[in-house]
Amino acid sequence: MDANRKIQQILDLDINKSRIDRIEAVYRRKDLNHLERRQQQRAISNAMISVALLYGKKRFSRGAIIFTLNDRNLRWTPYAKFSDVLRGLRVVCLSGPPDAKVLTAYWHKHTKQKVRK
Repeated sequence: MDANRKIQQILDLDINKSRIDRIEAVYRRKDLNHLERRQQQRAISNAMISVALLYGKKRFSRGAIIFTLNDRNLRWTPYAKFSDVLRGLRVVCLSGPPDAKVLTAYWHKHTKQKVRK
């Protein structure tokens, strides 16, 4: 079974999942399907975005909210064994949970390369 499917199964049983009502993609006039296209290009599933919104480190930049997943955030969560898969995921939102409006998601190379045990 691949990692995406396992992450989805764990997310379905996660008690913190109720903190996220829904995840909505923000559609810009210039690029209507930006989030969906980038998710497909970068192999990022909706379950991974949900994990980032629940357990990622939250910071603010230029009016957006950025959630970043690293080893330290995942250490004591049910997703600890997937830290290699989830490390470096960044989700850029206009508004955070419970009704998250997501602009884009990408892998941050510096965080992806840095391993902390």
